[in-house]
Amino acid sequence: MIKEKRKPVTRVAVIHDLCGVGKAAMTNILPVLSVMGIEACPLPTMVLSAHTGGYGKPVMRALPAFVGRSAEHLWENGIRFDDIFVGYLGNISMLEEVRILLRQYPEAYVLVDPIMADHGVYYRNYDEAYGKAMRKLLKYSDVITPNYTESCFLAGENYEERCTEEKICRICERLGELGARQTVITSVPISGAEIGIAVYGAEGLKVLKRNQAGRAYPGTGDLFAAVLKGSMIQGKSLMESVVKAHDFVSRCIKMSDAFGYPVREGVMLEPNLQYL
Repeated sequence: MIKEKRKPVTRVAVIHDLCGVGKAAMTNILPVLSVMGIEACPLPTMVLSAHTGGYGKPVMRALPAFVGRSAEHLWENGIRFDDIFVGYLGNISMLEEVRILLRQYPEAYVLVDPIMADHGVYYRNYDEAYGKAMRKLLKYSDVITPNYTESCFLAGENYEERCTEEKICRICERLGELGARQTVITSVPISGAEIGIAVYGAEGLKVLKRNQAGRAYPGTGDLFAAVLKGSMIQGKSLMESVVKAHDFVSRCIKMSDAFGYPVREGVMLEPNLQYL
Protein backbone atom coordinates (compact mmCIF):
# COMPACT_ATOMS: atom_id res chain seq x y z
CA MET A 1 0.00 0.00 0.00
CA ILE A 2 1.28 3.45 -0.95
CA LYS A 3 1.70 5.91 1.90
CA GLU A 4 0.68 9.44 1.02
CA LYS A 5 2.55 12.51 2.20
CA ARG A 6 0.35 14.72 4.35
CA LYS A 7 -1.13 17.61 2.36
CA PRO A 8 -1.59 21.17 3.65
CA VAL A 9 -5.16 21.23 2.28
CA THR A 10 -8.15 19.52 3.90
CA ARG A 11 -9.48 16.74 1.67
CA VAL A 12 -13.20 16.00 1.72
CA ALA A 13 -14.99 13.04 0.15
CA VAL A 14 -18.30 14.26 -1.28
CA ILE A 15 -20.80 11.41 -1.57
CA HIS A 16 -23.77 12.75 -3.49
CA ASP A 17 -25.50 12.68 -6.87
CA LEU A 18 -24.16 14.63 -9.86
CA CYS A 19 -26.48 16.66 -12.11
CA GLY A 20 -25.41 17.97 -15.51
CA VAL A 21 -27.80 20.96 -15.46
CA GLY A 22 -29.41 22.80 -12.56
CA LYS A 23 -27.68 24.02 -9.42
CA ALA A 24 -28.15 21.10 -7.07
CA ALA A 25 -26.16 18.38 -5.31
CA MET A 26 -22.49 18.24 -6.35
CA THR A 27 -22.97 21.08 -8.83
CA ASN A 28 -23.38 23.34 -5.80
CA ILE A 29 -21.12 21.60 -3.31
CA LEU A 30 -17.88 21.21 -5.28
CA PRO A 31 -17.36 24.87 -6.27
CA VAL A 32 -18.27 26.09 -2.77
CA LEU A 33 -15.72 23.86 -1.06
CA SER A 34 -13.05 24.63 -3.67
CA VAL A 35 -13.40 28.40 -3.36
CA MET A 36 -13.19 28.00 0.43
CA GLY A 37 -9.76 26.40 0.01
CA ILE A 38 -10.83 22.78 0.46
CA GLU A 39 -10.07 19.82 -1.80
CA ALA A 40 -13.44 18.28 -2.71
CA CYS A 41 -13.26 14.74 -4.08
CA PRO A 42 -16.51 13.60 -5.76
CA LEU A 43 -17.77 10.06 -5.16
CA PRO A 44 -21.07 10.14 -7.09
CA THR A 45 -23.94 7.87 -6.11
CA MET A 46 -25.90 8.65 -9.28
CA VAL A 47 -25.45 10.68 -12.47
CA LEU A 48 -28.36 12.68 -13.95
CA SER A 49 -28.73 14.84 -17.04
CA ALA A 50 -30.49 17.41 -14.82
CA HIS A 51 -31.99 17.52 -11.36
CA THR A 52 -35.54 16.24 -10.91
CA GLY A 53 -37.28 19.58 -10.33
CA GLY A 54 -38.42 21.15 -13.58
CA TYR A 55 -36.74 19.35 -16.49
CA GLY A 56 -39.20 16.54 -17.06
CA LYS A 57 -37.82 13.05 -16.59
CA PRO A 58 -34.01 13.28 -16.61
CA VAL A 59 -31.68 10.60 -17.86
CA MET A 60 -30.48 8.82 -14.73
CA ARG A 61 -27.75 6.27 -14.12
CA ALA A 62 -27.36 4.72 -10.70
CA LEU A 63 -23.81 3.73 -9.78
CA PRO A 64 -24.16 0.65 -7.56
CA ALA A 65 -20.93 -0.30 -5.77
CA PHE A 66 -19.06 2.67 -7.27
CA VAL A 67 -18.61 4.51 -3.98
CA GLY A 68 -17.41 1.44 -2.12
CA ARG A 69 -15.05 0.24 -4.84
CA SER A 70 -13.68 3.75 -5.37
CA ALA A 71 -12.99 4.12 -1.67
CA GLU A 72 -11.17 0.77 -1.64
CA HIS A 73 -9.05 1.76 -4.65
CA LEU A 74 -8.12 5.10 -3.12
CA TRP A 75 -7.32 3.50 0.25
CA GLU A 76 -4.98 1.01 -1.47
CA ASN A 77 -3.21 3.97 -3.06
CA GLY A 78 -2.70 5.72 0.26
CA ILE A 79 -5.43 8.33 -0.21
CA ARG A 80 -7.07 9.40 3.04
CA PHE A 81 -9.99 11.75 3.62
CA ASP A 82 -9.95 14.28 6.45
CA ASP A 83 -13.68 14.99 6.20
CA ILE A 84 -16.67 13.30 4.60
CA PHE A 85 -19.85 14.88 3.24
CA VAL A 86 -22.73 12.42 2.85
CA GLY A 87 -25.71 13.56 0.79
CA TYR A 88 -28.09 11.82 -1.62
CA LEU A 89 -27.76 8.03 -1.46
CA GLY A 90 -30.92 6.78 -3.15
CA ASN A 91 -31.41 3.30 -1.75
CA ILE A 92 -30.68 1.09 1.24
CA SER A 93 -27.84 -0.80 -0.45
CA MET A 94 -25.99 2.48 -1.05
CA LEU A 95 -26.63 3.40 2.58
CA GLU A 96 -24.90 0.20 3.64
CA GLU A 97 -22.02 0.92 1.25
CA VAL A 98 -21.50 4.30 2.87
CA ARG A 99 -21.83 2.90 6.38
CA ILE A 100 -18.93 0.54 5.65
CA LEU A 101 -16.87 3.45 4.31
CA LEU A 102 -17.55 5.57 7.40
CA ARG A 103 -16.42 2.75 9.68
CA GLN A 104 -13.08 2.91 7.88
CA TYR A 105 -12.68 6.59 8.81
CA PRO A 106 -13.37 6.88 12.56
CA GLU A 107 -11.30 10.09 12.81
CA ALA A 108 -12.88 11.90 9.85
CA TYR A 109 -15.30 14.75 10.55
CA VAL A 110 -18.55 13.59 8.98
CA LEU A 111 -21.54 15.66 7.86
CA VAL A 112 -24.68 13.70 6.98
CA ASP A 113 -27.45 15.41 5.04
CA PRO A 114 -30.21 12.76 5.20
CA ILE A 115 -31.94 13.64 1.95
CA MET A 116 -35.21 11.69 1.79
CA ALA A 117 -38.29 13.86 2.48
CA ASP A 118 -39.88 17.31 2.57
CA HIS A 119 -43.24 18.96 3.25
CA GLY A 120 -44.40 16.06 5.41
CA VAL A 121 -43.85 13.23 2.91
CA TYR A 122 -41.06 10.99 1.68
CA TYR A 123 -39.65 11.68 -1.76
CA ARG A 124 -40.59 9.28 -4.54
CA ASN A 125 -38.91 5.87 -4.12
CA TYR A 126 -38.30 6.49 -0.40
CA ASP A 127 -40.26 5.04 2.50
CA GLU A 128 -40.12 4.28 6.22
CA ALA A 129 -37.71 1.40 5.62
CA TYR A 130 -35.22 3.84 4.12
CA GLY A 131 -35.74 6.24 7.02
CA LYS A 132 -35.08 3.43 9.48
CA ALA A 133 -31.88 2.50 7.65
CA MET A 134 -30.78 6.15 7.60
CA ARG A 135 -30.94 6.23 11.41
CA LYS A 136 -28.02 3.78 11.45
CA LEU A 137 -25.78 6.37 9.81
CA LEU A 138 -26.32 8.96 12.52
CA LYS A 139 -23.89 7.37 14.95
CA TYR A 140 -21.09 7.96 12.45
CA SER A 141 -21.92 11.65 12.04
CA ASP A 142 -20.43 14.70 13.70
CA VAL A 143 -23.17 16.99 12.39
CA ILE A 144 -26.42 16.28 10.55
CA THR A 145 -28.44 18.76 8.49
CA PRO A 146 -31.98 17.41 8.01
CA ASN A 147 -34.85 19.62 7.04
CA TYR A 148 -37.82 19.72 9.41
CA THR A 149 -39.66 16.82 7.74
CA GLU A 150 -36.58 14.61 7.74
CA SER A 151 -35.90 15.39 11.40
CA CYS A 152 -39.45 14.35 12.32
CA PHE A 153 -39.19 11.08 10.43
CA LEU A 154 -35.77 10.24 11.86
CA ALA A 155 -36.89 11.02 15.41
CA GLY A 156 -40.20 9.18 15.06
CA GLU A 157 -42.25 12.35 15.57
CA ASN A 158 -45.42 13.32 13.74
CA TYR A 159 -45.03 16.02 11.12
CA GLU A 160 -47.07 19.14 11.92
CA GLU A 161 -47.51 22.36 9.96
CA ARG A 162 -46.25 24.41 12.90
CA CYS A 163 -43.53 23.43 15.34
CA THR A 164 -42.98 24.57 18.93
CA GLU A 165 -39.56 24.98 20.49
CA GLU A 166 -40.42 22.19 22.93
CA LYS A 167 -41.02 19.80 20.07
CA ILE A 168 -37.88 20.75 18.19
CA CYS A 169 -35.87 20.25 21.39
CA ARG A 170 -37.42 16.80 21.79
CA ILE A 171 -36.52 15.94 18.20
CA CYS A 172 -32.92 17.07 18.67
CA GLU A 173 -32.55 15.08 21.88
CA ARG A 174 -33.87 11.98 20.13
CA LEU A 175 -31.46 12.44 17.22
CA GLY A 176 -28.67 12.77 19.78
CA GLU A 177 -29.72 9.45 21.30
CA LEU A 178 -29.41 7.93 17.82
CA GLY A 179 -25.82 9.16 17.62
CA ALA A 180 -25.88 12.64 16.09
CA ARG A 181 -23.35 14.78 17.98
CA GLN A 182 -24.61 18.07 16.55
CA THR A 183 -27.84 18.78 14.69
CA VAL A 184 -28.86 21.62 12.39
CA ILE A 185 -32.51 21.46 11.31
CA THR A 186 -33.53 23.71 8.43
CA SER A 187 -36.95 24.95 7.33
CA VAL A 188 -38.55 24.70 10.77
CA PRO A 189 -42.08 26.16 10.42
CA ILE A 190 -42.53 28.71 13.19
CA SER A 191 -45.18 31.24 12.19
CA GLY A 192 -46.24 33.22 9.16
CA ALA A 193 -43.26 34.14 7.00
CA GLU A 194 -40.75 33.13 9.67
CA ILE A 195 -38.66 30.03 9.16
CA GLY A 196 -36.43 28.65 11.88
CA ILE A 197 -33.04 26.99 11.88
CA ALA A 198 -32.60 24.79 14.94
CA VAL A 199 -29.00 24.43 16.11
CA TYR A 200 -28.36 21.78 18.75
CA GLY A 201 -24.99 20.94 20.26
CA ALA A 202 -23.02 20.97 23.48
CA GLU A 203 -24.57 24.29 24.50
CA GLY A 204 -28.12 23.04 24.05
CA LEU A 205 -30.73 24.30 21.60
CA LYS A 206 -30.82 27.64 19.84
CA VAL A 207 -33.38 28.54 17.19
CA LEU A 208 -32.53 31.22 14.66
CA LYS A 209 -35.64 32.92 13.29
CA ARG A 210 -35.43 34.34 9.80
CA ASN A 211 -37.86 35.66 7.20
CA GLN A 212 -37.99 33.74 3.95
CA ALA A 213 -35.47 35.26 1.54
CA GLY A 214 -37.57 34.83 -1.60
CA ARG A 215 -38.63 32.11 -3.98
CA ALA A 216 -37.95 28.44 -3.28
CA TYR A 217 -35.14 27.20 -5.52
CA PRO A 218 -33.89 23.62 -5.85
CA GLY A 219 -30.47 22.87 -4.41
CA THR A 220 -30.44 25.46 -1.63
CA GLY A 221 -30.23 22.75 1.02
CA ASP A 222 -27.10 21.38 -0.65
CA LEU A 223 -25.67 24.88 -0.81
CA PHE A 224 -26.42 25.51 2.87
CA ALA A 225 -24.76 22.26 3.94
CA ALA A 226 -21.70 22.94 1.76
CA VAL A 227 -21.08 26.40 3.24
CA LEU A 228 -21.69 25.02 6.74
CA LYS A 229 -19.16 22.25 6.11
CA GLY A 230 -16.58 24.60 4.64
CA SER A 231 -16.93 27.12 7.45
CA MET A 232 -16.43 24.49 10.13
CA ILE A 233 -13.32 23.23 8.34
CA GLN A 234 -12.05 26.82 8.40
CA GLY A 235 -12.36 26.76 12.19
CA LYS A 236 -15.64 28.58 12.75
CA SER A 237 -18.04 27.42 15.46
CA LEU A 238 -21.22 25.57 14.59
CA MET A 239 -23.36 28.67 15.17
CA GLU A 240 -21.03 30.92 13.17
CA SER A 241 -21.09 28.40 10.34
CA VAL A 242 -24.89 28.21 10.37
CA VAL A 243 -25.22 31.99 10.19
CA LYS A 244 -22.70 32.22 7.35
CA ALA A 245 -24.44 29.44 5.41
CA HIS A 246 -27.86 31.03 5.85
CA ASP A 247 -26.64 34.49 4.87
CA PHE A 248 -24.90 33.16 1.76
CA VAL A 249 -27.93 31.20 0.57
CA SER A 250 -30.14 34.25 1.19
CA ARG A 251 -27.77 36.41 -0.87
CA CYS A 252 -27.96 33.93 -3.76
CA ILE A 253 -31.76 33.77 -3.59
CA LYS A 254 -32.18 37.55 -3.52
CA MET A 255 -29.87 38.05 -6.50
CA SER A 256 -31.65 35.30 -8.43
CA ASP A 257 -35.04 36.88 -7.69
CA ALA A 258 -33.78 40.32 -8.72
CA PHE A 259 -32.71 38.98 -12.12
CA GLY A 260 -35.86 36.91 -12.59
CA TYR A 261 -33.69 33.82 -12.82
CA PRO A 262 -35.64 30.64 -13.77
CA VAL A 263 -36.39 28.72 -10.58
CA ARG A 264 -35.58 25.37 -12.14
CA GLU A 265 -32.00 26.56 -12.80
CA GLY A 266 -31.34 26.88 -9.07
CA VAL A 267 -29.78 30.01 -7.61
CA MET A 268 -27.17 32.21 -9.25
CA LEU A 269 -24.18 30.67 -7.53
CA GLU A 270 -21.18 31.72 -9.61
CA PRO A 271 -21.46 35.52 -9.14
CA ASN A 272 -21.69 35.01 -5.38
CA LEU A 273 -18.78 32.64 -4.80
CA GLN A 274 -16.51 35.65 -4.27
CA TYR A 275 -18.32 36.35 -0.98
CA LEU A 276 -17.17 33.10 0.60
